Amino acid sequence: MEIVNQIVMKKISEVKPYVRNPRKNDKTVNLLVEIIPKVGFNVPLVIDRNGIIVKGHARYAAAIRLGMEEVPCVVTDADEETIKLDRLADNRISEFSEWINDELLHEIDMLNLDFDFDLESLGFPAPSDDFDADALFDDGVVGESEEDRRARYQAYLDNAAKEEAQNVAITTQEQVDRAKASALSVAEKPPKYAKVVCEHCGHVMFIKEGDAVFSTEQS
Repeated sequence: MEIVNQIVMKKISEVKPYVRNPRKNDKTVNLLVEIIPKVGFNVPLVIDRNGIIVKGHARYAAAIRLGMEEVPCVVTDADEETIKLDRLADNRISEFSEWINDELLHEIDMLNLDFDFDLESLGFPAPSDDFDADALFDDGVVGESEEDRRARYQAYLDNAAKEEAQNVAITTQEQVDRAKASALSVAEKPPKYAKVVCEHCGHVMFIKEGDAVFSTEQS
């Protein structure tokens, strides 16, 4: 089994598309031209020893349209038959994945895009504003005064700052190893977070479910 461990930069002129590429990817290229400037060109092409693309034709075409002079590449030493299998499998395997709808919608809702990008172009619904400060801090406690609500909100901020300080305090290798071992020993889903917007300043925050009492019912 080949395991590559080096990424090299290649000039666009040194990379060549595979002439019998079985995928038509014009739509993919158009989307990559939009998303790469936002997230970066962070997935290298895979090429053979002659510079012919094994995986990454759409990213290669997008790089040309974006005016990139070089692209990151992984050079494989696999034989021709293995390369053909790799090329076909790469184009096919992703089609077997399925979305977990509730987790997908949660991840979309957690996005706080500070740049102009239309998620619907990827076939995703736009992030909603369902979670806000009122839902979390207004009607969550019956009979709670404005002063108490602000105090509870401040307690959340203080607790978040304390947790952050504790995370930064993990400095020694022994502590890091213990933290890794602890993380690996817990096989459970990561917590979900609610996106909230401060009604006074508009600041966007993310609160772990369970840290604050809240109600989704509207009064």
